[in-house]
Amino acid sequence: MSTTTAEPEVSTTGRFEFPFRHLIIDNWAEPELVRAAEFEWPDTNWPFWHRYECGKLATKDPLRFPPACTELIRRLLCLRIGELMGLDDTFADWNCHGAGLHTSPPGASLGVHLDSDHHPLTGWQRACNAILFVNSEWELDWGGEFELGSADGRECLKRIMPKFNRLVLFEPSDISFHAVARNTGPEPRKTLATFYWRKSTVHGHRSRAEFMNGAR
Repeated sequence: MSTTTAEPEVSTTGRFEFPFRHLIIDNWAEPELVRAAEFEWPDTNWPFWHRYECGKLATKDPLRFPPACTELIRRLLCLRIGELMGLDDTFADWNCHGAGLHTSPPGASLGVHLDSDHHPLTGWQRACNAILFVNSEWELDWGGEFELGSADGRECLKRIMPKFNRLVLFEPSDISFHAVARNTGPEPRKTLATFYWRKSTVHGHRSRAEFMNGAR
């Protein structure tokens, strides 16, 4: 995905609609709590990681979340998505299917993709994702930006730096192509994620993420 802009944009008062609906909130939680989550973060050898082909790690069992991470996840699950994003009738998945702690070790990246559009067990329609960046130190030249793409996924239109205690909400849809740039730094990139859903009579067609060009 080629890039046209590289500087992050920050909003604490309104939503961005370009290139798709999203919201950026800096200094979202108490810094001490986020630092505690970073301190207790499991290392890459933790046996409860699910390991993706791209190198990304994700928790398999929400009962294994460390204490500070558990509290932050709880607060994320209580977000008023309707008020923040204008997405009504949404609710959080307290079982954290596919969510929780995510780690991108040095060298890892996540290719351009669309998220699954429905929950594989319940059929709920995916309405919103939340990502909280945990690393207290992250340099510009370490990569790891959250990339928002064009409607065809061929161009990166916006890059959001994984700044400490920055919360990003975005609406996944059939045009919400996004990616994570390669981590070229010395530290694992650490994020907490939660997903929000709505009940729907329409069955989705993506039970899992779909990547462009077979990337993973």
